Amino acid sequence: MDVIFNLAKKFVTPSISINAQKENPELIQLSIEIDRLVNKMTVIGYQDNRRIVVPFYRIIRFYTQGKHVVCETTAGTYRVHQRMYELRSQLSDSTFISVSNAEIVNKAAIQSFSLTSSGSYRINLTTGASTYTSRRYVKQIKEAFLK
Repeated sequence: MDVIFNLAKKFVTPSISINAQKENPELIQLSIEIDRLVNKMTVIGYQDNRRIVVPFYRIIRFYTQGKHVVCETTAGTYRVHQRMYELRSQLSDSTFISVSNAEIVNKAAIQSFSLTSSGSYRINLTTGASTYTSRRYVKQIKEAFLK
């Protein structure tokens, strides 16, 4: 894929154009990803009675802690008000993956996998933390990473 800049004074606002012979699922996904990056998809995180805007690209993972949903970044952890099912619908499948009903991980934050004796995967993250998949999500993990 080529990236071409078309610079001219006639353009008032910048725009992105995808040129192809025909539309396919990869191009549709690319357009969704570009739209999310350009429109800066964010979530509001709460920490010590402060509201913090957290962009999705900085998020390492979402997980449940007690009755709350927490978002983890390299800068810290924040409580969010969305439910896991709401986050799943907002997050891109090419960027995030569900590893259990209670956890969604950024694919770029995954460092390695190791198979456990119970048949699930231990996921080692770039932060040094690790998490485990539930057996229900092993098939999705295999399809996404271990083809």
